[in-house]
Amino acid sequence: MSCAKKKFLIVIALAVLIAAIQPLALARASSAYVVVNAFRLNVRSGPGLGHDIIGTVAGGTTMPVTMLSSNHDWYQVTSAAGTGWVSRHFAIDRGDWSSVPRQGTPANLGSGAPIPAGSGHVVVNTSYLNARTGPGIGYDVLTVLPGGAALLVTAIDHDGKWYEVATSAGSGWVNSNYTVIRGNLAGVPRTGGPMVALPTAPTQPTVPAGAAHLVVNTSYLNVRSGPGIGHSVILTVPGGTVLQVNSIAGKWYEVITSVGAGWVNSSYTVPRGNFSGISRPQPPADPSEGSGPRVVVNTSYLNIRSSAGLGDNIITNVPGGSTLAVEGVSRDGKWFLVSGSFGQGWLRNSYAAFRGDYSRVPVVG
Repeated sequence: MSCAKKKFLIVIALAVLIAAIQPLALARASSAYVVVNAFRLNVRSGPGLGHDIIGTVAGGTTMPVTMLSSNHDWYQVTSAAGTGWVSRHFAIDRGDWSSVPRQGTPANLGSGAPIPAGSGHVVVNTSYLNARTGPGIGYDVLTVLPGGAALLVTAIDHDGKWYEVATSAGSGWVNSNYTVIRGNLAGVPRTGGPMVALPTAPTQPTVPAGAAHLVVNTSYLNVRSGPGIGHSVILTVPGGTVLQVNSIAGKWYEVITSVGAGWVNSSYTVPRGNFSGISRPQPPADPSEGSGPRVVVNTSYLNIRSSAGLGDNIITNVPGGSTLAVEGVSRDGKWFLVSGSFGQGWLRNSYAAFRGDYSRVPVVG
């Protein structure tokens, strides 16, 4: 056998050995990788057929996987052409995928700290939840907590909306609306302003058997002087409080409390008892008897606001079918100034049908 032929056979043998060792080395490292099971496979600049092709790899090629697409249909890989994406339908999974991140996963991901047995805590019930350095969205994000994370509660802000919790990154604050309570938080200290004493309100009046009532199903609920968040808070009651219902105005229920009648948002309560005899305000009288401009509400309930903007205070809300006199229109034509039993307020005209002579409506505001 000639020397040249021997060298050629040695090169072939080394190539075969390297090809056999490569996937074994990846497997031993327990890293995620794929083996291409198509004749040729395109590597693209992003996770989808609409992205540019940056290279093509041959069947049998092994490539480390660094990320999964949000729908798990595409793998980000390291290839000879650089970092790119390949379709999972033309690749075979190999190695350990337990630590491969999914596209969109926050980089600053944390977890809860150990919770002593029997301690009151909360569980994150959204995909990801920011833990901040203080009780409000204006504070910096300390870490991001995944859904299902259990968090020891160490303090509660005065309005009950923010919880101070123990995380792997230290003490932070989370919005209580995105958590579920586990255990008893009664002994957790309150912080902040003068409302700190409100959660320990006097015992509420007893509800007669079978009477319509609500059970508060949030940590703390504000009772207001009128049906809307623009009204002042007269009392704050803790979760589980039972409140007898007097009347209903849209999503706001008038209830009997230890300090008199007040209004609560029904979105944070569970109804119990018989509501058939509860009074509901009738729509305002139809001004169509005259010839004035008017609107008919064409949604279930519509908010009436103090000014022409979605960020303005809600004065009240009116049920579908209500007819309201139109006093004016905003300069952008998107809001009507209307009047009714509540006085005057603004509604978004996309949720109401106009009736009458539009030329008689003045531009105001």
